[in-house]
Amino acid sequence: MVSYVFLALFAASAAVNLIGAKKDEHTLSNASKPALLLFLCLYAVTGSLPHPDLFLIFALAACWVGDILLMIKGDIWFTAGGVSFFAGHVLLIFAFANRLDSDFNVSVFVLGVSAVYAAAACAVMFCAKNTPKIMTVPMLLYLLCNGAMNAFALLCLIRSKGLTMTVPGPEDIRQTINCAVSYAGAVLFFISDCALFLMRFGDEKKRFYKTNFFVMLTYILGVGLITLGFVPLW
Repeated sequence: MVSYVFLALFAASAAVNLIGAKKDEHTLSNASKPALLLFLCLYAVTGSLPHPDLFLIFALAACWVGDILLMIKGDIWFTAGGVSFFAGHVLLIFAFANRLDSDFNVSVFVLGVSAVYAAAACAVMFCAKNTPKIMTVPMLLYLLCNGAMNAFALLCLIRSKGLTMTVPGPEDIRQTINCAVSYAGAVLFFISDCALFLMRFGDEKKRFYKTNFFVMLTYILGVGLITLGFVPLW
């Protein structure tokens, strides 16, 4: 029951943060942002007892640290936040990998899907022309890591029992739905990061996807859906 309380607090913090982002009220955004991943992490812990997924929990904790670092102005803090989020993506890769069967050629699939995300990452970096040269390679590597995380999430969906079994049962179908929810979250997380880079280092043309509201909306939905895929409501 307590897990639902933390999830409700996450949703309330998300609403406050998005209102602040939409109205450019930095006080609301800054006050609510540290609470987002904190409450989501607490939901992941309490909702999966007595066997919590430590990779997921530490991934959310790393993203929480990244959120705090990104609140501080300056490219150094932006880079530090990126390092923390990079660690979060690596931990999410391990979390998704733990869901996979051992009799499947994971490396070939991941490399193939990651190539699609790599093309998107290169396109984003090409458009982010104002990126400091020293940050170009680290930012590209970060997006590539995010893309690899997406590849593992997609592989979990494709290999889920609801899709691989001839006659899947209710539990198998639920597993597939959970994997689909997590993959949708992974895609939104990738979109959010791409939008953040374009907003921060792209041209000055105004676009909806280059706003704090869009970045935070896709980010909140992304981490929320990833978590709900691992720790379903029911």
